Amino acid sequence: MQHSLTLDLFHAARGYQDRVTRHLAHALRTGHGITLSPAQLSFLSILICGENTASGVARRAGVSRQAAQRQATALAQEGYLALAQDPAKRNQSLITFTTAGETLMALCREILAGWDADLMPEAETLRRAALIMNHALPE
Repeated sequence: MQHSLTLDLFHAARGYQDRVTRHLAHALRTGHGITLSPAQLSFLSILICGENTASGVARRAGVSRQAAQRQATALAQEGYLALAQDPAKRNQSLITFTTAGETLMALCREILAGWDADLMPEAETLRRAALIMNHALPE
């Protein structure tokens, strides 16, 4: 069987994402009393600043629009997201961060930045690798 660097990178990136969201969920729960699942944190990480749509988030997450809508609704009930009718497309919701959601994301970034120390010896290499990976396959 042929070896594939692309497959190695895929598994490494996926495994790293899983570990980050698990550790982040634990840090939020134990250090701040915030109970969110790794799946919820992964969903929040996909959202861009400003308005998002369930279909756009679904594309970025690789899930169905219905699954993205369910996750957005659950996080809206927690107070982290706001859902509003899209005036351009009536069957679409606009998803935005609430103030509590923005505060949560700032806290997550602060926690993640604290973990960067372990990566700093290889920071330049990792930045180059991320750039290469982002451009390796066309959209």
